[in-house]
Amino acid sequence: MQIITPVIRAFQFLFAIVVLGLSVTLAKGQRYGSVPAATGYAAFAGGAGILAALVGCAALFVNALDGIVSWTVDAVASLALLAGGIEFAVLLRGTSCSNIETTWDNVLLSGGCTTIDHQKTCMSSPSKLKSRCTSAKADAAFMFIDFVVCVAVLACSFLLSRNRRSIKAGVV
Repeated sequence: MQIITPVIRAFQFLFAIVVLGLSVTLAKGQRYGSVPAATGYAAFAGGAGILAALVGCAALFVNALDGIVSWTVDAVASLALLAGGIEFAVLLRGTSCSNIETTWDNVLLSGGCTTIDHQKTCMSSPSKLKSRCTSAKADAAFMFIDFVVCVAVLACSFLLSRNRRSIKAGVV
Protein backbone atom coordinates (compact mmCIF):
# COMPACT_ATOMS: atom_id res chain seq x y z
CA MET A 1 0.00 0.00 0.00
CA GLN A 2 2.93 2.34 0.69
CA ILE A 3 4.12 1.99 -2.92
CA ILE A 4 0.66 2.39 -4.45
CA THR A 5 -0.19 5.69 -2.75
CA PRO A 6 2.64 7.78 -4.33
CA VAL A 7 1.86 6.31 -7.76
CA ILE A 8 -1.82 7.23 -7.42
CA ARG A 9 -0.80 10.70 -6.18
CA ALA A 10 1.29 11.14 -9.33
CA PHE A 11 -1.74 10.32 -11.50
CA GLN A 12 -3.88 12.65 -9.38
CA PHE A 13 -1.37 15.45 -9.98
CA LEU A 14 -1.08 14.71 -13.72
CA PHE A 15 -4.84 14.61 -14.32
CA ALA A 16 -5.39 17.79 -12.29
CA ILE A 17 -2.78 19.59 -14.42
CA VAL A 18 -4.64 18.45 -17.54
CA VAL A 19 -7.95 19.76 -16.11
CA LEU A 20 -6.39 23.10 -15.22
CA GLY A 21 -4.66 23.41 -18.61
CA LEU A 22 -7.75 22.59 -20.64
CA SER A 23 -9.88 24.96 -18.57
CA VAL A 24 -7.44 27.83 -18.96
CA THR A 25 -7.23 27.17 -22.71
CA LEU A 26 -11.03 27.32 -22.97
CA ALA A 27 -11.07 30.53 -20.93
CA LYS A 28 -8.42 32.16 -23.14
CA GLY A 29 -10.55 31.40 -26.20
CA GLN A 30 -13.44 33.52 -24.93
CA ARG A 31 -13.94 36.49 -27.26
CA TYR A 32 -17.27 38.10 -26.28
CA GLY A 33 -18.36 38.66 -22.71
CA SER A 34 -16.85 37.12 -19.65
CA VAL A 35 -15.61 33.59 -19.26
CA PRO A 36 -18.45 31.20 -18.36
CA ALA A 37 -18.62 30.39 -14.66
CA ALA A 38 -18.35 26.67 -15.46
CA THR A 39 -14.98 27.21 -17.14
CA GLY A 40 -13.67 29.21 -14.18
CA TYR A 41 -14.95 26.58 -11.79
CA ALA A 42 -13.25 23.83 -13.80
CA ALA A 43 -9.96 25.72 -13.47
CA PHE A 44 -10.56 25.97 -9.71
CA ALA A 45 -11.28 22.21 -9.56
CA GLY A 46 -8.02 21.50 -11.40
CA GLY A 47 -6.15 23.73 -8.95
CA ALA A 48 -7.81 21.96 -6.03
CA GLY A 49 -6.70 18.63 -7.47
CA ILE A 50 -3.12 19.89 -7.78
CA LEU A 51 -3.20 21.17 -4.20
CA ALA A 52 -4.57 17.85 -2.94
CA ALA A 53 -1.84 15.93 -4.76
CA LEU A 54 0.88 18.18 -3.34
CA VAL A 55 -0.49 18.03 0.21
CA GLY A 56 -0.84 14.25 -0.14
CA CYS A 57 2.76 13.90 -1.30
CA ALA A 58 3.93 16.08 1.56
CA ALA A 59 1.87 13.95 3.96
CA LEU A 60 4.00 10.95 2.99
CA PHE A 61 6.95 12.69 4.65
CA VAL A 62 5.35 15.03 7.22
CA ASN A 63 3.30 13.22 9.85
CA ALA A 64 1.37 16.37 10.81
CA LEU A 65 -0.26 16.42 7.35
CA ASP A 66 -1.05 12.72 7.33
CA GLY A 67 -4.57 11.76 8.29
CA ILE A 68 -7.35 14.27 8.73
CA VAL A 69 -5.57 17.14 6.93
CA SER A 70 -4.82 15.21 3.75
CA TRP A 71 -8.20 13.45 3.90
CA THR A 72 -10.02 16.77 4.10
CA VAL A 73 -8.08 18.27 1.20
CA ASP A 74 -8.66 15.11 -0.87
CA ALA A 75 -12.37 15.12 -0.06
CA VAL A 76 -12.76 18.78 -1.04
CA ALA A 77 -10.82 18.21 -4.29
CA SER A 78 -12.92 15.11 -5.03
CA LEU A 79 -16.17 17.00 -4.59
CA ALA A 80 -14.92 19.96 -6.63
CA LEU A 81 -13.87 17.68 -9.49
CA LEU A 82 -17.14 15.75 -9.38
CA ALA A 83 -19.20 18.96 -9.39
CA GLY A 84 -17.15 20.39 -12.27
CA GLY A 85 -17.47 17.20 -14.28
CA ILE A 86 -21.23 17.10 -13.75
CA GLU A 87 -21.55 20.78 -14.66
CA PHE A 88 -19.65 20.28 -17.92
CA ALA A 89 -21.61 17.12 -18.72
CA VAL A 90 -24.89 18.99 -18.27
CA LEU A 91 -23.75 21.96 -20.36
CA LEU A 92 -22.39 19.69 -23.11
CA ARG A 93 -25.47 17.45 -23.18
CA GLY A 94 -26.76 16.98 -26.70
CA THR A 95 -23.67 18.39 -28.41
CA SER A 96 -21.75 16.62 -31.13
CA CYS A 97 -18.35 18.03 -31.97
CA SER A 98 -18.85 17.22 -35.64
CA ASN A 99 -22.25 18.94 -35.85
CA ILE A 100 -22.01 22.74 -35.80
CA GLU A 101 -25.77 23.09 -35.25
CA THR A 102 -25.44 21.58 -31.77
CA THR A 103 -22.35 23.57 -30.75
CA TRP A 104 -22.34 27.05 -32.31
CA ASP A 105 -24.16 28.82 -29.46
CA ASN A 106 -23.16 26.57 -26.54
CA VAL A 107 -21.96 28.74 -23.67
CA LEU A 108 -18.79 26.66 -23.15
CA LEU A 109 -17.89 26.28 -26.80
CA SER A 110 -18.89 29.40 -28.71
CA GLY A 111 -16.26 31.78 -27.37
CA GLY A 112 -19.06 34.21 -26.56
CA CYS A 113 -22.09 35.43 -28.45
CA THR A 114 -23.49 38.89 -29.03
CA THR A 115 -26.54 40.35 -30.72
CA ILE A 116 -25.97 42.51 -33.79
CA ASP A 117 -29.03 43.98 -35.52
CA HIS A 118 -31.35 41.59 -33.65
CA GLN A 119 -29.25 38.64 -34.88
CA LYS A 120 -27.29 36.35 -32.53
CA THR A 121 -23.65 36.15 -33.61
CA CYS A 122 -21.09 33.82 -32.07
CA MET A 123 -17.35 34.11 -32.40
CA SER A 124 -15.97 30.66 -33.17
CA SER A 125 -15.26 29.39 -36.67
CA PRO A 126 -16.23 25.76 -37.41
CA SER A 127 -12.65 24.50 -36.96
CA LYS A 128 -12.18 26.40 -33.68
CA LEU A 129 -15.59 25.26 -32.52
CA LYS A 130 -14.69 21.61 -33.08
CA SER A 131 -11.38 22.09 -31.27
CA ARG A 132 -13.09 23.82 -28.32
CA CYS A 133 -15.74 21.08 -28.22
CA THR A 134 -13.11 18.35 -28.09
CA SER A 135 -11.22 20.23 -25.38
CA ALA A 136 -14.37 20.75 -23.29
CA LYS A 137 -15.36 17.09 -23.54
CA ALA A 138 -11.83 16.03 -22.62
CA ASP A 139 -11.92 18.46 -19.68
CA ALA A 140 -15.14 16.87 -18.42
CA ALA A 141 -13.71 13.38 -18.83
CA PHE A 142 -10.51 14.26 -16.96
CA MET A 143 -12.52 15.83 -14.13
CA PHE A 144 -14.41 12.55 -13.70
CA ILE A 145 -11.21 10.50 -13.98
CA ASP A 146 -9.43 12.68 -11.42
CA PHE A 147 -12.46 12.38 -9.12
CA VAL A 148 -12.09 8.58 -9.22
CA VAL A 149 -8.34 8.88 -8.62
CA CYS A 150 -8.95 11.23 -5.66
CA VAL A 151 -11.39 8.74 -4.13
CA ALA A 152 -8.88 5.92 -4.69
CA VAL A 153 -6.04 7.84 -3.08
CA LEU A 154 -8.33 8.79 -0.19
CA ALA A 155 -9.16 5.10 0.36
CA CYS A 156 -5.49 4.08 0.14
CA SER A 157 -4.47 6.83 2.53
CA PHE A 158 -7.17 5.81 4.99
CA LEU A 159 -6.22 2.12 4.83
CA LEU A 160 -2.52 2.92 5.16
CA SER A 161 -3.26 5.07 8.21
CA ARG A 162 -5.27 2.25 9.81
CA ASN A 163 -2.42 -0.19 9.17
CA ARG A 164 0.10 2.16 10.79
CA ARG A 165 -2.10 2.55 13.86
CA SER A 166 -2.55 -1.19 14.26
CA ILE A 167 1.21 -1.74 13.93
CA LYS A 168 1.93 0.96 16.54
CA ALA A 169 -0.68 -0.51 18.88
CA GLY A 170 0.92 -3.95 18.59
CA VAL A 171 4.42 -2.62 19.38
CA VAL A 172 3.41 -1.02 22.69
